[in-house]
Amino acid sequence: MNTNVLFEKGHGKGALGFFLLCVLVTVASMILASVIQTDFGRLHVSNVTFSNYNGIPIRAKMLRPDGVSAQNPLPGVVYIHGYQNNRETGDAYCIELARRGFVVLNIDAIGRGNSGIPNDPSEKNFDPTYGGLSSFHYLRSLPFVKQDAVGMMGHSLGAEMAYEVALKNPDVHALVITGFAYREDATHKSPKNMLMILGRWDEFRERMTGTRDIEKEWMGTKQTQNAFPVKNPEFDVTYGNFADGSARRVFIPATIHIQESHSPAAIAQALQWMKNALQPPEKYWIAPNSQIWQVKEWSTLVAMLSCIGSLLPLGLLLLRTGLFKPVQGPVQGTYSCSARSCIRFVILNGLLMWLFLPLIFLLFAIHIYVVSIDGVFPMMMVNGIVWWFLCINLMGFFFFRRWFKKKASKEGITLNELGISFNEKRFALDRDVVTRTLVLAGILFLFAYGLEHVLEGIFIVDFRFIFPFASDLTPYRAFLFLVYLPFIWLSFILTGIFLHGELRRPMKKTWQGTFFAWSASNTFAMVAPLILFLMIQYIPLFAGGHIPFVGPGGMCIAFVMNLFHVIGVLLIVTPVSTWFYQLTGKIYLGATVNAFLVTWMFVSSQVIAPPPV
Repeated sequence: MNTNVLFEKGHGKGALGFFLLCVLVTVASMILASVIQTDFGRLHVSNVTFSNYNGIPIRAKMLRPDGVSAQNPLPGVVYIHGYQNNRETGDAYCIELARRGFVVLNIDAIGRGNSGIPNDPSEKNFDPTYGGLSSFHYLRSLPFVKQDAVGMMGHSLGAEMAYEVALKNPDVHALVITGFAYREDATHKSPKNMLMILGRWDEFRERMTGTRDIEKEWMGTKQTQNAFPVKNPEFDVTYGNFADGSARRVFIPATIHIQESHSPAAIAQALQWMKNALQPPEKYWIAPNSQIWQVKEWSTLVAMLSCIGSLLPLGLLLLRTGLFKPVQGPVQGTYSCSARSCIRFVILNGLLMWLFLPLIFLLFAIHIYVVSIDGVFPMMMVNGIVWWFLCINLMGFFFFRRWFKKKASKEGITLNELGISFNEKRFALDRDVVTRTLVLAGILFLFAYGLEHVLEGIFIVDFRFIFPFASDLTPYRAFLFLVYLPFIWLSFILTGIFLHGELRRPMKKTWQGTFFAWSASNTFAMVAPLILFLMIQYIPLFAGGHIPFVGPGGMCIAFVMNLFHVIGVLLIVTPVSTWFYQLTGKIYLGATVNAFLVTWMFVSSQVIAPPPV
């Protein structure tokens, strides 16, 4: 491998061209996402902020069809996303509703996105709907919204919030709950005009419905008897009357919990339901199965990947400058991990990663029984992930020390050769190089954040795919960035020791071949154990309806589902670490860039609220 060729004269145009291409793709993808979000200019999309009844600010995205006005009001719908999400998660439903003649208020529930932080649940003015009630009243108060045609919609915990609002407010004329089940307090006419959508393999279905086999048992439960105006109702059949609010229907799509927010079949059912209940003008109506939201979802994924991808050539360009030239360096030594040793290291790493749930339970036990941590670290779901990642990396480091001592005594391998030390004989850091490394990592991160921030401000879309990944930071979330950064940074430094030290595979003939080979092996080591863990959870679910890891209040389910997001993050950042290791011969630039990126992803997109267990 000859990475040095990248720093020779005459090789600058390729990096500059690739960097500009990545930026162009990022901008173009965000523009396309915006075009879809506005239905090619037929919708007006804007940010709105209003106060909850307890004074906490609520930010929302409002989608208004062309032609709506005080003289020509349209029906309105409030959408509330689930616990571990933000408003963009509801865009699939919201875009399609707005295209069909609804004014849609898609909120960041309190504690999510750019809305304010919830107060303590023990306080009298705590809002259990996390802004849902105030959002309903806000939408209904707008002059261009028909006051007698406003509905609520939500997913998971957001569906529960919408249900609570609709149950106590007869002015809610339609309700769609996805990933949640109505309770025994529902009656034939309250909430009005209710559609329930729950996936066949929804991981929370037993907790929410009290049934093991929802398709066989749910329609005969007491909850259904109370809610439906007929005996022995069936799935996919509408009962009751929309005019008096007694319309009822249950739809079971073939999906899991997180996919209910992005199920075309579920969205089609919700669109038709809201049309029947709230009756938008016929001129706006489009067939329910004609949906375009998927283009936006893929566009924001492409934008995110190309934005982060632009950091690779940008880093190379900056390393060629005089300021950062001292950070350059080849990969040292001849050490490479054999295939047999690689398998052994991957298995050991996998066993450590499988401590996921025990370590999270340990953290919550400390939080509950020893010392409360949410005052300093208020993102409890993030706390679990960061604690797990830090703990397994610390454990892995002790295995590394044992391995290194043996390797050093037998083969003379050094920490410098592994990219850990700047001294050939002992561990030592070069203050000047480390300082330049930190500055360079900061510049790269600020470029990525700045690009997303500007584009989100213009087009009102962020980086996401199924899950929220990265968006602009409020001042409080920027503060949390500094709180969580040191722990995530240390974790990625230790990860770099494992990936680029112990696990370093043989170099290929070209730098391109080495980059792709190392990225593949490193990524496999990081995500394969988690994929196997998910298989243990989901194969029994799909095969026989049994879910192995549930936990108190479904806590294990929530954290295991979060592994989908964790895998996505690792797929994105592992090649970044590999690239900068190749260019510098040290682990620190890649670890620092990844720490910045992952901390940004976590603090901008994750919930600040107690887990609903």
